[in-house]
Amino acid sequence: MKILFVCQHYWPEQFQTTEICEELVRRGHDVVALVGIPNYPTGIVPEEYQDGRNREQLHNGVRIIRVEEIPRRPGVLGLARNYWSYMRGADKGLRSLDGGFDIIFSYQISPVLMAEPAMRAKRRFGAPVFLYCADIWPDAVRAMLPDRLAFAMPIVERVSTSIYRGADAIGTNSRAYIDCFEGVHGIERSRCRYVPQYADDAYLDMDLSAAPNDKTRFMVMGNIGKLQYLQVLMEAVDRMKGRDDFELHIVGTGSAMGYCEDFVASRGLGGHVIFHGRHPVEEMPSFYRMADACILTLHVPGAPWISSTLPSRLQGYMAAGKPVLAAVDGSAAEVIAESGCGASVSATDSNGLAELMSDFIDNRQRYADCGERGRAYFRKNFMRDRYMDEIEFLLIETAKGR
Repeated sequence: MKILFVCQHYWPEQFQTTEICEELVRRGHDVVALVGIPNYPTGIVPEEYQDGRNREQLHNGVRIIRVEEIPRRPGVLGLARNYWSYMRGADKGLRSLDGGFDIIFSYQISPVLMAEPAMRAKRRFGAPVFLYCADIWPDAVRAMLPDRLAFAMPIVERVSTSIYRGADAIGTNSRAYIDCFEGVHGIERSRCRYVPQYADDAYLDMDLSAAPNDKTRFMVMGNIGKLQYLQVLMEAVDRMKGRDDFELHIVGTGSAMGYCEDFVASRGLGGHVIFHGRHPVEEMPSFYRMADACILTLHVPGAPWISSTLPSRLQGYMAAGKPVLAAVDGSAAEVIAESGCGASVSATDSNGLAELMSDFIDNRQRYADCGERGRAYFRKNFMRDRYMDEIEFLLIETAKGR
């Protein structure tokens, strides 16, 4: 098939979009990628893309068409300009394409505006659109929008609905998102398919068994931001501070680090919580070998669909073969229950999380098989070949009009 791939982010930026397009080429498809100018996440455009250079490239079999965009800047306004500029640049970029596409593949992270050019391409070339939604709107913007700009939410919702309804078929990485497509955007469930994103499988065959220690060590790894809702974990540790047989290790940084550090200092939890800061990915195995279990928290007040998504760090914990203790709702809770990789409580239940962590300390044998169960589930559900098989099938079926 001849596929037009539409997404703001692509190589050399670090997104799965590049691997997906290149794998489609390896499977015999002709792929044209309509993408932006590299500048994520810093807003700095590499020298080789400045002054209009490298606007057309051929990389690993994929023809890349880069359209002009305003680089990212901090703050809501800086991001809005970046989002809007790619959308308008891609709309113009469609004029340079010859057409003849069998299918338009829109890969939508944030913002939903990056999918709008795919709908315009549908009208221009007469080809159906398959949209893969990895970040649901309007919840994604509601989670980061300051209260003073809340008046804009009805507009964001109308725009999101219009774009999503333009897709002929939708794939998504969260079962909860399908509920959102039906309940918020009025899209039939039959047009939607749950296709969880694949994850890095580098840890699957590593021996990451926890080194012996006189204390149970819990681990949090990755971004420490608003979405991760670390307050529920901090409150759980505070409830457990009478115990001297555990530690919580936090590897990473983010916008919520200040809150965590202040909470630990104000509650006298320095003997229980250890902050390691950010470390390169090649050092992660050494931290996993410290961990007896990994902790997952996820919640955004007022944004139920984002709060119900499947975070990639759960897949990382499972690949590493670690028991997972979580305060989550939605898809993450479902995967933990289905896989048997650990246990979870409601996303805001700090008391329940404290009881769960205490139960792990006191009844370790009960969780002895959780790590291998997680790895088995990962191999069945989160491998790249499985993901690509489903995406290719959906592209072909959508192109056929099924």
